[in-house]
Amino acid sequence: MESPDLTLREAAEELGVVYMTTFRYVTNGQLLATKVGGTWRVTRHDLDEFISSVAERKNRRHELPDARRTGNYVVELERCLSNGDSAGAWMVLGRSMNSGASVEHVLLEIVVPVMRTIGTRWADGEIDIAIEHQASAIMVKLVGRLSERAVRVGRHRGSVLIGGPTGERHALVLSILSCLLSLQGWDVLDLGPDTPASAFVHAAQRMDRLVAIGVSVTSSESFPEVVKTLSVLREKIGQDVPVILGGGAIRDAEHAHKLGADYFAVGSSGFIDFLDGLRRKSA
Repeated sequence: MESPDLTLREAAEELGVVYMTTFRYVTNGQLLATKVGGTWRVTRHDLDEFISSVAERKNRRHELPDARRTGNYVVELERCLSNGDSAGAWMVLGRSMNSGASVEHVLLEIVVPVMRTIGTRWADGEIDIAIEHQASAIMVKLVGRLSERAVRVGRHRGSVLIGGPTGERHALVLSILSCLLSLQGWDVLDLGPDTPASAFVHAAQRMDRLVAIGVSVTSSESFPEVVKTLSVLREKIGQDVPVILGGGAIRDAEHAHKLGADYFAVGSSGFIDFLDGLRRKSA
């Protein structure tokens, strides 16, 4: 059966442009593409989204400049996500990197503030939960694309296991953390949300040079599963590997310790700082 994905040459034919133009669309972030076995591949969905975005810009060429372009990437990204504009959101991130922003800067200074704002707007009743879910789904996809650039050359520092306990539904925070850890030189296994305790143990027991385990908790309803997961991990892997709790549902270090964690991380930066501290102690 023929693959639904297209090569860049096939995409160029459908766009009516030469190969190098299509390649430039990919490298500047306008057209989503993934490298498979050394060959760029474009999904039919992403190509159709790109064609739609080009048609929209052409229809508006005699109007005022695109309202999404404010010069403020945070504002632009929030507008795109709220409108369900995946292609536009990627273009915002691509332009920020083309202007010199690192992947780390894009994640911490653009993506995280935008998603925090969208979450607050939902909590305050300004937007429907569907918009919040839509924004999260788009960003999970785009962070996956960014992770392809999260490669640090040199010796890797060890392995880190992360995930969310049974009942958790938020994958984005884990995707962002995984990308940032990779940029710092760590080998990361992201189990994703809704991971049973047995899966944490199974993964931890098979990882080489395991340095730490991170558990993300965004809902208070997950607390019973958090206690269970941390208890089983401690029983099966011993005391040598620290378990770190983080996420919006964890109030502070005391709360994390009561649930059975060794450490409380305030955001991705706090998790990275803790790992850096471990490496300094062992040096």
